Amino acid sequence: MKTHPASLSVKAALVLSSFTFFTAPLASADVIPQGGSGEFRGMYKIASSSDPIFPMGSGEEWFLDFGKGIQPGSSSSGSVAVSLRRNPNVKVRIMAWQYFPKQAQILIGNPYSEGSRNAVAKGAWTMSGAKNGVLFERGEFRVVLHRAEPADY
Repeated sequence: MKTHPASLSVKAALVLSSFTFFTAPLASADVIPQGGSGEFRGMYKIASSSDPIFPMGSGEEWFLDFGKGIQPGSSSSGSVAVSLRRNPNVKVRIMAWQYFPKQAQILIGNPYSEGSRNAVAKGAWTMSGAKNGVLFERGEFRVVLHRAEPADY
């Protein structure tokens, strides 16, 4: 009976553990958009927008609060507080969002329409990571979201 040296099993274990170590981040890559922080949750401020859904008027600021956001192994949908600030006034609207990891697409819309219990999409964007935040793209429109600092709101 031929046996393999003990060093072979140690080498195999090292190769397997290094493979697991280097591919573990890839397991969640389709769940959480990759960006500066590799996460998507909390409060974002729209830094720039060419999208008519989020027009950037003079003296206006948009904030989106995704709360717990996208969690690996759990929810890829929830509610988002969309705030439009025109000092000193603030309008807040609670909307629904859902993230589709295979398409890297996020839908935001009203949780229901009048006379129906079905959600109504306001817009669907391809979502990707950006330096300090996230980029939403819809056709020719782009929305750049940066993590909001406490001083922003």
